[in-house]
Amino acid sequence: MEPAYAKVNDYTATFIKREMVDGRLLPEEHISFKFKRPLKVYMKWLEGPHEGREALFVKGKNEDKVAGHESGLFSFITLNMDPKGRTAMRGNRHPITDAGIGRLIDIVKDNIDRAAKEGVLKPTYAGVEDVYGRQTYHIHAELSPGRDKGYYCRAMDIWVDRDLGLPIKITVHGWDGEVLEAYGYKDLKINAGLSDEEFDKSYKDYRF
Repeated sequence: MEPAYAKVNDYTATFIKREMVDGRLLPEEHISFKFKRPLKVYMKWLEGPHEGREALFVKGKNEDKVAGHESGLFSFITLNMDPKGRTAMRGNRHPITDAGIGRLIDIVKDNIDRAAKEGVLKPTYAGVEDVYGRQTYHIHAELSPGRDKGYYCRAMDIWVDRDLGLPIKITVHGWDGEVLEAYGYKDLKINAGLSDEEFDKSYKDYRF
């Protein structure tokens, strides 16, 4: 996955997200997602209770704050928030600075490398499966024998696109087998040629 991602400058996708927050597994969210290196992220919620919400983060701009607004009556109010602050983190397990395939690969690699070195990794190849209309390799990895070992999770299922070499879906399992988080990248378009203007609040298609 790392060599494949090294060739990526930018991409677009429908980001599919579901997370356990405060002990409750929240409904699935579908988000229009744009990413450009080194760290430029734009997100717009497509359906559900947050339809119309937007968020934008560009490392080194806007005092490293995430610009965001809700949908509905107060959609005209844009807030500039600390990405790890209470307001921006409400209803989320991760800050926007953790968004994207690159960070996902980092987390997977760090934990799998450590588990392999410590002799506790139990990988299983589950075969080729169709995900979002793409052929993927499904890998299940058991990482840790206990929650006190400092691992990110007990186990994870990863679906790696057979042609792109990139993870397009992952499900993370907690210490009792529960789903902690699940992410997917549907209709992934690599090196889409995104402009810097598409990561500016004044871009014509945005409502900041």
